[in-house]
Amino acid sequence: MDAAPVDAALLDAALERFIRARDVDADPADRQALADWAAADPAHEAALARVEAMWGADAFAAALVRTMQPAPLPASSRSASSPSRLRQRAWPRALAASVLLMIGIGAALDLPLRLRADAITATGERRLVVLADGSRVTLDTDSAIAVTIDETGRHLTLLEGRAFFEVTPDAARPFEVAAGPAKVRVTGTAFAVGFTADDAVMVQVRSGRVEAGAAGRSRALGAGDALRLDGTGPGIVTHPDPARPDPAQGLGWLDGRLVFVDRPLGDVLAELDRYLPGRILVTDPAIAARRVTGNYRLDDPAGSTLALAAVAGAEVTQITGRLLILH
Repeated sequence: MDAAPVDAALLDAALERFIRARDVDADPADRQALADWAAADPAHEAALARVEAMWGADAFAAALVRTMQPAPLPASSRSASSPSRLRQRAWPRALAASVLLMIGIGAALDLPLRLRADAITATGERRLVVLADGSRVTLDTDSAIAVTIDETGRHLTLLEGRAFFEVTPDAARPFEVAAGPAKVRVTGTAFAVGFTADDAVMVQVRSGRVEAGAAGRSRALGAGDALRLDGTGPGIVTHPDPARPDPAQGLGWLDGRLVFVDRPLGDVLAELDRYLPGRILVTDPAIAARRVTGNYRLDDPAGSTLALAAVAGAEVTQITGRLLILH
């Protein structure tokens, strides 16, 4: 996507005109008005080009699928004193209906996962599941597991998302978790397993010891250790820094917090996006690359996004209450 700077007010104006002209019930005059507006000034034309690029992007299409009902941000997040500005646009009725149709298709595609799962969470939901052996599983947002427990063993499959396991000791029945290419085996401990944005698997140990492997190779992990695994095998074990131990950076989601130190804003927003019943988009790579440090609530991902936008000096445009665009 073109990273050339575009005035925020012009981008808003282009977005509003573009959505009105794209509606199936649009008057021909609306389409002509958009063309006339773009032709009147090269800056208008550049703003419209940015909107058209956003509209055609795969990420924008995915955002439409996840966009349902309006969900206004808390009043405190819309304070006039905030360095960033929040704008809301009402979409034309026919265009909103098209979005709802796409959502229905998305729900149908999700049906196989629901049929396989023994426990599943919706966007923004965290859920505690107590297993038959007394072990406890905390599912993060948009996560699913399948469970098989019998006399021979305890076998769980993480189908999607992330989960934290507190395992009841049982030497006769090892506790095994499979996630993509990774397998984790323990008898009694507390650890988290989750998929990354690129479909690798992260294992983080809070207490006890864990053996995690992939592609025929394994690593032993102790308390505080973390390990990334993918189809090529396990990576390098990350040990806690004794000078600055901060387990909350990896497991803060258990307490409803997102904790990060010197990370790219784009990575942080991608994590917040998992908790928003909609989508967060960043149109400027320079904004996504800015490094940030903070501790934010996960039960208000829209408000946290607005606060991060203020830190990064970004503008925010909100569409239907569920799509946040940083520019």
